[in-house]
Amino acid sequence: MDRLGSVDAFVRAAELRNFSEVGRQLGISSSAVGKAISRLEERLDVRLFHRSTRSITLTPEGQLFLSRCLRIVDELEAAESELSAASSPKGQLRVSMPLVETLLLPVLSSFVREYPDIRLELDFSDRMVNVIDEGFDVVVRTGEATDSRLMTRALGYYTPLIVAAPAYLSRRGVPKVPDDLRSRPPNAARSRCRDQPAERESSRSVASSCECDLAALRSVAPSGNRCFAM
Repeated sequence: MDRLGSVDAFVRAAELRNFSEVGRQLGISSSAVGKAISRLEERLDVRLFHRSTRSITLTPEGQLFLSRCLRIVDELEAAESELSAASSPKGQLRVSMPLVETLLLPVLSSFVREYPDIRLELDFSDRMVNVIDEGFDVVVRTGEATDSRLMTRALGYYTPLIVAAPAYLSRRGVPKVPDDLRSRPPNAARSRCRDQPAERESSRSVASSCECDLAALRSVAPSGNRCFAM
């Protein structure tokens, strides 16, 4: 048992006056507790306890040492509490992502519940952002990362599909090769932040505290249906 462990055993023994109970709390034998305190007494060159077959009591030197040790134990417990509190994530997190409603919004909802001390600032956009210069902490995008300064992680994969309405195919015919599409007028439309003027893209950002309202996010962000990877 190291020095700090011996001090812990001494403090418990002084409070409980029972080596067996101290050993039970520390997960060691009562004889191991007695040996730890004996080594502590040898190092200090004083007797800390009066021992008998029925009881143990503190000596005057033991009383003095206990008062000092209690301060040390209190400081140690306070330090452990501070570190535990500091390990819980908190603060602001700036995130840029396309609005893929069925994929991202449930994840955001779960994240807010799990980390209530984090304040999310969300930018719903699929434009190419400068992660560092614009101060983003996390960016979700499709494609390959080109900036070697960034750390990336794949979130998922998608397969592009070309689809058409049955009425359109019956009216225009089914294309056999990609070149068949050149003579056909485009009928597809999708809403993307990139279609908005550059000076208005920032208006798509949503600042939210821990009580993030996902319904509000849906109302201010454009609709989209793009799959993503990062």
